Amino acid sequence: MRTPNTSLESEIVDWLVHLIENDELREAISNTESLLRIAKSARQSSYIRSYSVDQMSRLASAEAAQVVLESLGLLEIIAINKSISLATGEILRPDILCFNPESRTLVVFEVKRETFTERQTITELAGYEHELRNALPFLGNFEICFVVVAKDWSTLLDHAVANLNAWSGKKCLALKVDVESQPFGLTCHLPEAWHLTGSFGLPPDALQTISLYLVEEEPDLNEHSPPRSLLTAMEVMARAGDRAGSHGFMMLWKDVNGMGQGRWAFTLCAVDPISMHSWCSMHGLPRRESEVTRYFDKQVADAPALVPSVVYRIATEAFPILEDRYDPQFEGAFSWHESLRQRRAGAVPIRFEFWGTLGEYAREFVCNTDVRNRHMPFIGRNELDWTDPEVAVPLIESLSGYSPFAGGMIRCSDAFHVGVTLGILELVAGNAARSDKAATHLEPLLRWSHIEALRYAVEMHEIYLIANEVTIPIPAISDRPERRLQAVKELSSWVQEHLLGREHRVHQTCFSLGRYGAALFSKWFEGGERLIAEENRQWLTSEVKRLVGTILLAAEERVPYGNVEALDQLREILVQNNFSPNGNGDAELRKSLDGLPGDVLLDATASVVLPALDSVIPVVAHTVAPMPELEVDWDGLKAGVRAAFDAGHRWPAVIVSQDGTVGSGFLVEPMTQFAAPIADPAKEVYFFNEQASASIAVKFTWTALMQRGLSGKTSASCKADCID
Repeated sequence: MRTPNTSLESEIVDWLVHLIENDELREAISNTESLLRIAKSARQSSYIRSYSVDQMSRLASAEAAQVVLESLGLLEIIAINKSISLATGEILRPDILCFNPESRTLVVFEVKRETFTERQTITELAGYEHELRNALPFLGNFEICFVVVAKDWSTLLDHAVANLNAWSGKKCLALKVDVESQPFGLTCHLPEAWHLTGSFGLPPDALQTISLYLVEEEPDLNEHSPPRSLLTAMEVMARAGDRAGSHGFMMLWKDVNGMGQGRWAFTLCAVDPISMHSWCSMHGLPRRESEVTRYFDKQVADAPALVPSVVYRIATEAFPILEDRYDPQFEGAFSWHESLRQRRAGAVPIRFEFWGTLGEYAREFVCNTDVRNRHMPFIGRNELDWTDPEVAVPLIESLSGYSPFAGGMIRCSDAFHVGVTLGILELVAGNAARSDKAATHLEPLLRWSHIEALRYAVEMHEIYLIANEVTIPIPAISDRPERRLQAVKELSSWVQEHLLGREHRVHQTCFSLGRYGAALFSKWFEGGERLIAEENRQWLTSEVKRLVGTILLAAEERVPYGNVEALDQLREILVQNNFSPNGNGDAELRKSLDGLPGDVLLDATASVVLPALDSVIPVVAHTVAPMPELEVDWDGLKAGVRAAFDAGHRWPAVIVSQDGTVGSGFLVEPMTQFAAPIADPAKEVYFFNEQASASIAVKFTWTALMQRGLSGKTSASCKADCID
């Protein structure tokens, strides 16, 4: 005897069968455009998607829905509530099983009327999938689609379907059925199972590494290209990472200065989930405590960051290949950036490989039309890809949110750091030009400094493309021995004269300070202060004191913004060193600063002086071309705004940055002093436009903002981001 619930499920199944037989199913589903818009928004030709863990689940479900929706036409019904088991006595009954002969895709429908039956859904789908693979071995994830139809989407079902799409690579369309209407109604449902973290990249500590040294009794020091076996081993390890569900990358490097006992080594890096938890607990959006969070809070205290154990398993899969010639030995577990710091002096990066979601992002990035045509045109010209250090290293840095010139604007600290970067390359290239022996010894520093300068050049090239004021093209940097020193000097001149411009004298000073004090201010050299001549050191000290005077005078004239803590730290340093201005005025102030110990200020330049300068000196912002019309995931922006509001930020905003980044965030002081807080984030929001020299924040209703669009700003290359 059938229960009423079973009877209703049968009615829904019969109705779906009718739609399928008449090829009307696709048209009967409403709200498809909102899902397709999400998928389309991440695949626009003028759009470079940033790596966002908060986007991952949402985008995966939208793209899975797109794949399934495309397969719902011209379906042929194979079975209706019939067992598909190949073994006698086993019962595996999908509600409806169909086949699309055009795309050669199987579609499994599962209908759930009540919440208590939803607990079985994923188990049933997994069982059906496995039995279909029994009948059709090697069936791919794109060749079997699932459609789950439910009246109410419980928390468990929402999370289960989101997990299938985001982390298991399945293609599952979620539909909500309206049983009150006649005939029934179907609406696309997007599983909202991801708790927003508030991150816009991977926290640096989450990238944990282990190095695998390939020890040899008699390494060939003249071997400059890696043996084919090492490239094969990289493929083996990367594919093992994909199968293991890990997310990371590896670097093959050449040991130039005898750091180990061989010529070659790998550094393997993977995302540590416990480090991610630690970051979310301390810096992310608020979330409810649970037994899970409390337990891992204790784990963080014991071991805040470790390379995941799966990395060792991934590496050992390549041991049969490596052991033909080498003795592989693990040593040196560090964070990625600490590992980089240690490698710069003696390791030459040769090749990279990625796996998991990082691999998907790397391949998507290299295949992006806008990346190849304008953001990194050297990729296509030189036939590069994610395995090349020139592409891989900037990509990895962007994963951690370390792209230069945040938001496309140049702060005093940005000008300083680009000066340091170009100054290092200029210093190393100048020393390498002295002799072939010096060039050989400096090969690692030459390679790393070139890659770092290229990373900055890519972002400066982007500013040149979008800024109306920068009309002179950026000079190309070069890795050719006969050109590299002159090329970096030409680039430095361009930064000084055109990117910064003469109207931004303070920024020019910061750039020069970084360029000529690179050996002192960078962490690339042991005992770098010995590379600075006394005359140059005195000039650096004088310039830093001049900048401190600028900070103190500007702080009196205007309300500081941004990192005001650095301003307080600077004042504390001055007090500790008995600073007291004699009289009033610029001249008297600077005369008083002359008495301060230079070493104290030089040591605090990067950590205190430059951040304090950022809090009182406006950024170098350019006017840019209007934003092209784009597909915008408005529901995603609304979710980010709601999360910011729930976290206690009463001025949530949709933000369009100078570089075309579009995302959700919130206004900060002093802007909040003159703006009324948002009362209901479901109805209204601030639109913060950073396109011009003066940033503007305007309160809109969501309806008005969506009608207006975001075309008040941007570059032709737009990047998506989550809460900043």
